[in-house]
Parts: sequence; C-alpha cells; structure tokens
Amino acid sequence: MSQDARHIFVGDLAVTPLPEMLATIHRNHVPGVLEVQLGEFSKRVFILGGDIIFASSTNRGESLGDSLLASGRLTVAQYRESALQLLGNPGKRHGQVLVELGMLTEEEMRAAVLEQVQRILWSLFALAEGLVSFSLGEDRADEVYKLRIATPRAVLHGCKTVADAKRLVSRLGGKGTVYSHPPVPEPLAGFQLEAGEEELLGLVDGRRTLFELCDQGPFSAGLNARVLYAFSCLGLIKKEKDAPSGIRVQVASTEPAP
Repeated sequence: MSQDARHIFVGDLAVTPLPEMLATIHRNHVPGVLEVQLGEFSKRVFILGGDIIFASSTNRGESLGDSLLASGRLTVAQYRESALQLLGNPGKRHGQVLVELGMLTEEEMRAAVLEQVQRILWSLFALAEGLVSFSLGEDRADEVYKLRIATPRAVLHGCKTVADAKRLVSRLGGKGTVYSHPPVPEPLAGFQLEAGEEELLGLVDGRRTLFELCDQGPFSAGLNARVLYAFSCLGLIKKEKDAPSGIRVQVASTEPAP
C-alpha cells in the first residue's frame, strides 16, 4: 500500500484483499474510514476502537430507505412521506425520521440498520479489485443507531461468504505448506471463536499440511480453506514452511457458507 498526504494508506484489492486490510487496521486499533471506489459508486466502512460501527454506500439501491422499500417494510406512500420529512430536516438520519413518524419502532430500526450495514460489508469481501483508501477520523462516532461488529468476526464471516475464494485461498500456499499456531495475538485477547473454528484451529500443529487441514477439518474442504485464510489474516496461524511444489489448494467456487 502506498501513502499520500490525505490518507494513511491507499491500496488496491487486487494486491491486498479486504480481509488483510481489515485485520491490519484492527491490529493497530486506529479509528478511521475505509473507502472502496467502485466506478461511479463508493462504499465506506467506519471503524472505531478497532471494530466496525457503520457502513454506507453511495449506491441509492443500498440506502436504508430503498432497502426497507424493497423488503416491503415500507410502503411507497410511507417512503415518500419520510423522504419529504428528511428534506425538511437535513440534520437528521432517515432512520430517525422513520421512527419519529411511527413507521418503525426503535427495535425494528436497529435491526434494519444492522442488516443494511452487514449487506454492504459482506458485498465488499467478494471484490477482486478496487481502489481502497483509509483515513483517520471518528466519523459516525455519534451515530444514532450505534453498531459494533467485532472486526475479527467480520473477517471470519466475510471470508466464509465469498463464493469464489480461489484468489484468497491461493495466498495460503500449496498443498504441502505447513502452518503453526502461535500464541494468540494481543489484539485478539478475549475474542471467542465458534465451536467449529476452534476445532479447526486446534488441528494446526506445525506438522499437518494445508491439504491435511482442509481435508480433516470440521467443515467442508473449501470452507476449511476459507477459515484458515481468515486465521492467517488475523495472525492466529503462521506459515512454518512452504510447499515443495507449486500445487495450490483447490476450493469450490459456488460452495455456500453456513
């Protein structure tokens, strides 16, 4: 990643995949905004205290109002009325206006905001290219509907949801590559793995090859590979020795996440 005067870094997803960027930001525990430029649209991930607190998109189809309209939780009339109210109150969020008008409850709005943020966030993991910048700041720290998605959990879940993970998994090495399980990094102290993830991590012993880990793990071979890549990004495993050949681990490109 290169640096410029405006950002801590500027990079490309074709060179450094999103999970590695997010893991680095979490490791350094800095607040800021990760922005991905996608043609005429851009998506932003807001990070505070090392965790994700919000995500937004300039694509109107991914806005809160349009998402609620598409899902049937808002009628066209309600959408129009709330949009007019929003125009007259530019300092307010759309979610605030919808709650004030009685169109959704506070609980329903929090759930809707979380769904919207997760939808935007997971969509970024599938990108194979795109210009990315990260700048310092605490934007959205005063967000009305505060969220906190643990970045390590986002990395793990995001990697699991990638339909075509060949590009990510290839960064692990070949079938004969061996990984070890170092002490848990300090930034991950207290972070809880799910049962299957814990089982897979327990198989990493500095002797089993990448092929064996994918074959013997608790999930399918492809999902085991995705989780191992996430572990590698987070520093939960480290490469001990590379494969003696250039044969890479193959994963299915259409395997659904759990």
